[in-house]
Formats: sequence, C-alpha cells, structure tokens
Amino acid sequence: MCGAQISGNMTWAEIYSIQRAFLDSFEMVQLDAPPADLGYNIRPTQQVRMATLGNGAFNMSTARWWFVPESFQGVSKDWKATTFNARIETAKEKPTFANAWQSKRCVIPAIGYYEWTGDKGNKQPWFIAPKTNEPFFWFAGLYSERKGKGASCTILTRPALSQIEHIHARSPVMLSCAEVQEWLETDNVDRDALGTRFDNRMQFHMVKPIKPKDDGESLIEPFDPPEQIGFAF
Repeated sequence: MCGAQISGNMTWAEIYSIQRAFLDSFEMVQLDAPPADLGYNIRPTQQVRMATLGNGAFNMSTARWWFVPESFQGVSKDWKATTFNARIETAKEKPTFANAWQSKRCVIPAIGYYEWTGDKGNKQPWFIAPKTNEPFFWFAGLYSERKGKGASCTILTRPALSQIEHIHARSPVMLSCAEVQEWLETDNVDRDALGTRFDNRMQFHMVKPIKPKDDGESLIEPFDPPEQIGFAF
C-alpha cells in the first residue's frame, strides 16, 4: 500500500535539472494543470505532481491522486472504487487500468512515504524511503485523462521489498532516475523486476502519529514511542 506520500518542496525545474542527465534528448515542458499539493503529508484525492513522456518532451503536470477511468461519465468523487493504488501483477489485465497500462504511464516524484502498523485505534506510522544519491525518487504510476474533468493517477504496488516486509506486505513500485525512461517507453515491462532496484537499500523508522492536516519536515523525524506500562493485580 501507499496511503500517504511525501512530495517535499522541490520545484519542477530542480527535479528536471537532475532527471535530464538520465533522459535521452527530452526537453522539459510544463503543462497547464492545477497546482500540486506539496509537503510532507499528501493524501489520496489531493493533486500530485506527475511526469510523462510525449512529443519529444518530458511533460511535467499534475493529477488527482485517485484513478478514475476514462470510461466513467460521472464526477470524480462519485467513483467509489479504491484506486489510488493498483497492483502491478494485475493492472495490465484489469479493465479499470488496462488502457492506461498500454498508453498512459507516468511517474510521480517523492522523497518518501508512510506506512502504518498496529491495531486500529493505535496505529504506528513509519517513514520509508530508498537510499539514493538523488534527493528524490519516482513512484511508477498510471494516469487517466477525462475531457473537461482533468487527470487522475494511481501508484503501482508490488510485494514488499525484503527490508520492509515486516512493516507491510506490499510496497509502492519505486524507481530511480535511471529507470524512468524505460518504464515510460517500454511495452513489455518485467513486472517481477520493476521496483526491485532498491531492495536492501531502504531506510525506515517510526515517526510521531500524523493527523490529516499535519505538515512540515518534522513529520519524518525519528520517534521512539513510550513503553506501555502494565499493572499486575
């Protein structure tokens, strides 16, 4: 799962200045789109930054983080299926995502994400991110464009990388800068291998409980929860 992500506050120009070293002759084009929600606590249905390849350009845009297929005629909030994540094992064949898999792939820049452990009512959040030389990485995603209703996207997930499988059984598909062009352009992707480059190169630690409107870099600081004191009677 990936139920909350961390975009940080880098500008598109800063991101592209790093990513361009890994692209083959693509110019940057920033498309007209609603502004992205930036920060350290981005939740599903918020507007996230999204990049695609097309017409010889690395197109930088935004999308609502909750995929709505192009065939759906209603307003976005009326789409009830939980589609902010999609399983990489089945997305190619699943009717909701099949068209996007073929022609509408995207990447979403991030500096980390959160996952939760524990029982309902006592959930413990964790900060998780790959160890990389760049100040960000990319989620592999799919997007949809509905006429007059804007773009929406989903983040692909896979069986969890070995270092973090004790936190959750699944993890988002995370790409390095060097893997972006292949994901966006290659027809036959190795679904078993995609997103495994960071295996054994992950960092993770517990953080303080996070409320939906919380934000700021302090959210990702390490936190040791207080020990529970028991009483014997």
